[in-house]
Amino acid sequence: MNKNFSSTPQSSKSFHIPKSVIKTSRHEGCWHLEIRKQEKKDGQNEIIPLAELQLAELPPGLHGYAFIVGALFQSEKKPQEDGTQLYTGDGMVYRLGFEDGKAILKTRIAKTPCYYADPATQFYLGDYAIEPIPFTPFKNKILSKFVKKYKCFSYFSAFRNGGPSRYSIVLGSRNQLNTAFLKTRDHLLLTMDAGRAYQLDPDSMELLESVGSTEEWCGIFPVISRLTWINIFETYISSAHYVTDCNSSNGKQDELFTTNYSTGYNGKFKEPVNWVLDSNWFRKVVKLFYALLQIKFNPKQELGRFTHLIRYRFADEQKGLQPTMERWRLVLPDGEPVLVDQSLHQLAITEKYIILADIAFKMEFSQIFTPFLFGFLRLWKFNRTYSIGSWIYAVFLQAIKPLPFANLYIVNREHLDRGNIGYSIEDLPDNRTTIKVQKVTLPREISHFTADYINPENKKIILHVGHVNGWDVTEWITRHDTSVPGKPFREDLEGMMVGSTDLGSLGRYVVDGETGKIESCKTVQDIQSTWALSLYTHRELNRDSLTETTQEVKNIYWLSLGFTWELIPQRIYDAYKADPRRVVPVEQLPKAKENKPITLLRLDTQQMEIVDYYQFPSGTYVSSTQFIPSSLPCPEDIDESIHGFIVCAVMLDPDPSQSDRATDEFWIFHADDLKNKPIYRLSVSSDSNQKPLNLAMTIHSTWLPNIRQQHCSAEERRHKREESVKKDYQHLIEKKCKAVQELFNDIVFPEFTKQTLEDKFEEFLLPKDE
Repeated sequence: MNKNFSSTPQSSKSFHIPKSVIKTSRHEGCWHLEIRKQEKKDGQNEIIPLAELQLAELPPGLHGYAFIVGALFQSEKKPQEDGTQLYTGDGMVYRLGFEDGKAILKTRIAKTPCYYADPATQFYLGDYAIEPIPFTPFKNKILSKFVKKYKCFSYFSAFRNGGPSRYSIVLGSRNQLNTAFLKTRDHLLLTMDAGRAYQLDPDSMELLESVGSTEEWCGIFPVISRLTWINIFETYISSAHYVTDCNSSNGKQDELFTTNYSTGYNGKFKEPVNWVLDSNWFRKVVKLFYALLQIKFNPKQELGRFTHLIRYRFADEQKGLQPTMERWRLVLPDGEPVLVDQSLHQLAITEKYIILADIAFKMEFSQIFTPFLFGFLRLWKFNRTYSIGSWIYAVFLQAIKPLPFANLYIVNREHLDRGNIGYSIEDLPDNRTTIKVQKVTLPREISHFTADYINPENKKIILHVGHVNGWDVTEWITRHDTSVPGKPFREDLEGMMVGSTDLGSLGRYVVDGETGKIESCKTVQDIQSTWALSLYTHRELNRDSLTETTQEVKNIYWLSLGFTWELIPQRIYDAYKADPRRVVPVEQLPKAKENKPITLLRLDTQQMEIVDYYQFPSGTYVSSTQFIPSSLPCPEDIDESIHGFIVCAVMLDPDPSQSDRATDEFWIFHADDLKNKPIYRLSVSSDSNQKPLNLAMTIHSTWLPNIRQQHCSAEERRHKREESVKKDYQHLIEKKCKAVQELFNDIVFPEFTKQTLEDKFEEFLLPKDE
């Protein structure tokens, strides 16, 4: 890259970060998008209005369907809710299809069973959202018929946002499925870190059934849920990035790998608290309590921290095979259990190994439960700086910095089938099956990573890593934050994740899979383009698709979110300003009116050089980059790994005078030349009666060549859902109160089975006299 390229100056007419990032639409519908072609212009820093661009056709070779998912953080009419993080919200699935030269967008909300329990127990419906307190000031709000009948129950069972989660102290936690996808040989799955994945029908975009039943998963605190009876919507912690190997499973039962684990308590005083939870005497105390409460105690159940590898095999109706779920307890070479410090957010799979990464993406209990302890503060408007709310935030929600390194755990796949038979929750063996892993520690924290499929010398693992520094994606801008003196902090972006305070890097590691030794390491840093490295994409390998043959990641596309003071509050600056591992001293950070642009870059992993890039204009925010292979023959002078397109979601406010009016788009790049070849911008037609796109803050994505390969009829889909949802929850509600049973039997079970659209569901919830 050009090292002398100047920082992007902030326009006097608009902000660097568009207001669109914290607004979204919950509308479930279908759009035929306009296609406009934008020729590149060197040094272009202004957003070119769509009206100045000519209508065009899709580029030749662009085909298939891009699936993108994001969190419905803030709907257009809904007032701001304190304590809500940007990535907290129902998952919205966007399917961008390229059919017969047309670009067609379809959207659907991911509706798990808990989705239907949520609005039914709130003291509002849909966009009439307020703090659910059943007192006089809210008597004129629209209530559901269930709330009218069970006001007291609904008040205590209502779900509330807390950090990266949404929780009910009576019903449990929401499984919002807003993070990522997994495409196996025969199935498409929708995932998140704090919940079970669900199969997604790519044609209808309806959920089908979960990966494993509630009886096959361990909750984050199983003893607490049993003793408190908050065990209907249990919190199951898993990896958001499941893995599969189409190459090795070809001709066999379709399968995937993930994790099921608990980090224990991770707030203040976590070491003594976790020591108690893990101890034998605590197990004896729990057993005594179970006996007093006449609850069946399983002596083999995990009570404290644990880390399990999961292998799930899908049903195969043609061969008469039922789904199975196996688990292995992970231990280090010395026999000590693997304990996760932060989050096993991502896995990678190679021909011989599975790699689990403990990365900087943590869930803090103080974030989750603060809304229940201090929700009363929302009833008054306190002074921002000296209010009770600011004091409580400073004491109870202090920034807990990520670890300055990353632990990886390597599982030899051969050991899974070498006499180590996995076990299930219902029948835990006394000698629990364990798998020994090798531990690798990388010197910096990581955002995401991938690995080559091939293992050179039958034991080497090639890792491709995005290192971040001075950044915590689980922290967000709150109404109590203040600006760094003299810097343009954006108080109006409440809920947006904070920005990076230091420069990151890209790394390539060669690791010995048998010993865990790092044999070599190469890193790349660029003062323009390696800030806040977030997402990546590359052409699929042979493990990802039966039509691919490549085993190495030769080129990888990374998205850098750049640097801006608009996203750095005082408390985040204070947390990192004196960090001894800083790359860029705080005195040398960009000036107040300068920003580092969001950049899409291509890294040649063989040479470890940034060989191509595109810097987005100020006023845009970008996410969900997805490589789509071209359907045209690959030219001889182009490597197959760059023969295709990059699709991404772009949020922007084109009219500074109407910053609340989002007009989001999808942009398409030629993967072999990001800088010079045209961009194709997809948007809702200005001549149509439909509103402009207002996308959620999308995260990860995937691509399918077609959506009807595993077609299920409407009746087959309903049958799958009805059978699975009752298997999951019928036994959990049998001894609950009348309100719970009515909630499930009259609302959750039938509406989940039908996958009722949100508009229709809200109409269903209204009392008949409304």
